[in-house]
Amino acid sequence: TMHFGSPTEHQRRCYTRVLQGHIALSQAVFPEGTPGTAIDTLARLPLWKDGLNYRHGTGHGVGAALNVHEGPQSISTRYWITTPLQVGMICSNEPGYYEDGGFGIRVENLLVIKEADTEFR
Repeated sequence: TMHFGSPTEHQRRCYTRVLQGHIALSQAVFPEGTPGTAIDTLARLPLWKDGLNYRHGTGHGVGAALNVHEGPQSISTRYWITTPLQVGMICSNEPGYYEDGGFGIRVENLLVIKEADTEFR
């Protein structure tokens, strides 16, 4: 995200909410067999608390050829995609916020699904 000027307080708040969602998804720990649709909410929740949302998926698979939007996994509100996130999968993490005719924000990174070292596992 780049700004060519001085961001308004609203723009700063929107950026902060997107970044909070990005961090929440990056830190997610979830049980084996969890599909991406079950954790999509983590990235959206900070925006939802302000009555905001975005109209695109939060993340998609990235494979051996580094193709864009490579499945079968997805982190999105597409509830019909039930492929579990599995150890070794690479997914994008790219929440955002857009106001038509105004501004847009997206924070992107790649995540590798790995086994979590938790107290009870």
